[in-house]
Amino acid sequence: MIQEKPLAATELERPAVALRTLANGVRLLALPMPHLQSVSVGVFLRVGSRDETSTSNGISHVLEHMAFKGTHTRSVQEINLDAEQLGAEVNAFTGKDITGYFMTGLGWHAQALLGMIADIVLNSVFPEHELQRELQVIRQEAIEYEEDPEDSAGDLLDRAIWGDDPMGMPVIGTVANIEGFTRQDLVRHVQSHYVGEKTVVVAAGNFDVPAWLEQAAQLFAGMPASADPAVALPPQPAKYVGQALAQRFTQVSQVFVNLAYPLVFEQLQGEHPQRARLVASLAAHLLGEGMSSPLVDTVRERLGLAYTAYAAMEGGDVWANFIVHAVTTPDKLEALVAATGGLLRAQAAGIDLVHLERAKNQLAVSRVRAGERTYATMERAVEDLFAHGSVTSVAETLAMIDGIGAEEVRKVFERMLAHPPAVAITGKGASARTVRQLAAGLAA
Repeated sequence: MIQEKPLAATELERPAVALRTLANGVRLLALPMPHLQSVSVGVFLRVGSRDETSTSNGISHVLEHMAFKGTHTRSVQEINLDAEQLGAEVNAFTGKDITGYFMTGLGWHAQALLGMIADIVLNSVFPEHELQRELQVIRQEAIEYEEDPEDSAGDLLDRAIWGDDPMGMPVIGTVANIEGFTRQDLVRHVQSHYVGEKTVVVAAGNFDVPAWLEQAAQLFAGMPASADPAVALPPQPAKYVGQALAQRFTQVSQVFVNLAYPLVFEQLQGEHPQRARLVASLAAHLLGEGMSSPLVDTVRERLGLAYTAYAAMEGGDVWANFIVHAVTTPDKLEALVAATGGLLRAQAAGIDLVHLERAKNQLAVSRVRAGERTYATMERAVEDLFAHGSVTSVAETLAMIDGIGAEEVRKVFERMLAHPPAVAITGKGASARTVRQLAAGLAA
């Protein structure tokens, strides 16, 4: 790495992370950042579209929206006012394997923020009149999503990766499903999945850790545990399919291209569980992060084959994929995919040490910057907890990045190229025949 003398681990360490598990399985996680004045407080649940069926697809997302529409003691207006009186930012998200609710505000408001988040997660009543109004909002969102070729490309890629498995279904759900959800459907989903073993209550920032932990324990001690003992076990990864799919959009001039390969983490005995994921992230940075990366420099700067191009590692608790995304025009599509395939094979043959150093520093900077923000720190810690059962500090992360060698990165490319690619193309000129030909060319 570029710096001559890396910072010692002790220079990067923060006060100790506190992790407690309640009798019902709820985990409480405190991440002190005393050099700040702010705090982020959240509740994250290990549930998402992965836990749905074809007829319930989208319900996790609807539930996340409805959680803010009223509790036993507060209306939607009171929820909004209470948060805004504290100057707090309020948000939520639904993913394939995680649903999150969180607030960011001043550190001395940490307990007030926790009380509001707990009320939303534990006591929402899903008023019927609010549900009907919100379903129309989400329905329109889903329609707009389906009509956007770039957004659709992501969903199409999921189906190309996982096929008919729930992991291959869109997080937002289908319009037909959204229109049919009832209040009782939401209640049943909460009863099945909003349980102690799937829940992490977390705060990151400058706050009174002992007081916050005591309050969190009181608020979440009554959250029900699951009657199913399997809930506490890690879920089984979905089977990788690797299809080639296309969807034509005639109203645009561009083609949106997504390629994916599965990442299989083969842990060595005694190896830190996060290390394999860092190696995969480093591989993505090496190939396609920044203007000087082989992907961007070749397909955009030298050959002029794409407007946008990048590579990324996308993953969750028990899954991860290597993604290449690009935007081009129909006449350049074949050349773009061929060039990308050549670059992938080149990395599997050998890693350029200059690019390895660049990628290491890029990845290190991204992790350091994330570790300086309360929400990003909180989100990263929860992801670690769900994936590995422990939290990796910034210092540990930087040390692992620094120790990754070229051969480890090369093997990432070699192993993933042993699988057929998942290919998804949307936009002008996209066709089933074209995408199959492109996939065959990549696999050759």
